[in-house]
Amino acid sequence: MDTLVNSVNGSFTDLKAQTPENILVSHPIYKHYDELHYVHGLHNSLSASLDQSIWPELTGVTLVGDEKITFRSRGIFVVDDAFLSECNDFSDLGDAHNSSYTFFHLGSKLSGHSSIVHGGLLATLLDELTCILAFQNFPSKKGVTANLNINYFKPCMINSYVMVKCTSIKKSGRKCWVKGQIYKLDLDADIEGSVPEFVERKENLLSECECLVIEPRWVHELSDKK
Repeated sequence: MDTLVNSVNGSFTDLKAQTPENILVSHPIYKHYDELHYVHGLHNSLSASLDQSIWPELTGVTLVGDEKITFRSRGIFVVDDAFLSECNDFSDLGDAHNSSYTFFHLGSKLSGHSSIVHGGLLATLLDELTCILAFQNFPSKKGVTANLNINYFKPCMINSYVMVKCTSIKKSGRKCWVKGQIYKLDLDADIEGSVPEFVERKENLLSECECLVIEPRWVHELSDKK
């Protein structure tokens, strides 16, 4: 039998329904970006079926669990099919789409300073997720980090929800530059304006990076294992 607790309004709430995953995926913020992916996929079949090309052992397995990474969403891709099939160079997206969104709940065992998520973990998430997006712009769908520059603006507190947004900004031959941004999510606040305007505000920006990813000439030696 599931455990029930008495809520503030006198009704009973199923504790199992209050996991970080259920709280987030049922929230209008997550639903907006999930719907964005769905609508974009109606006219971009490759993007609609896009999946992460890697599932990192460190942040996908080792650091997952109670009070650690308690929830990690699938990658939500909004990428025009032309980028995926043609892999042409670009220097300005204009009205084109080449982005991804990933949501996390980060627990208390991920701290560096007291009550603050370790900056090294945030750097790892930015590195992994910018790379995953960059890979989609290469014919092999593989690559490696060549350079990663990060700016930290505000502390990321433990037991918080965040969204990592990645946007491809330039591609030249075997090189692809991607911007990564970590935004804090306040799931209790009233949403003012559109969801992107509410979430992707300067005051919510915790850290930002620019990652240079290359498709090495020895790319065939990289494993396909997820």
